[in-house]
Amino acid sequence: MASLDDVITVQKNGVIGVNGLNQTMRRAQGSNTSLTVTAQTLIVTGRGYLVAFSVIVAGTASGTVSNAQSAVLVTAGNALCAVPNTIGVYPCGLVFTDGLVITPGTGQSVNVTYSLDP
Repeated sequence: MASLDDVITVQKNGVIGVNGLNQTMRRAQGSNTSLTVTAQTLIVTGRGYLVAFSVIVAGTASGTVSNAQSAVLVTAGNALCAVPNTIGVYPCGLVFTDGLVITPGTGQSVNVTYSLDP
């Protein structure tokens, strides 16, 4: 027969497993979606995972999503991905370490789905 300590240990391990599964699902599916932006905008600072971005209005030029702590720190070297000027949802799966800055192209409307690291 299992002791009370054994039962408590099994319960604890179950809670740890469910918590790990929850964190994995939140990261993979994204736990936050930004507002739709039409000008360069700092979305969030910190570490996390860029799940996808959506182009709502295509515009006439491509934009970028950058890994930066502020809009003034955006350079070509910290671009995570280009934002095409075609309407659609684009899965990314990219890690960012400093923050997310969206720089839409001319006439574009864009939002991002992301998760922050705990």
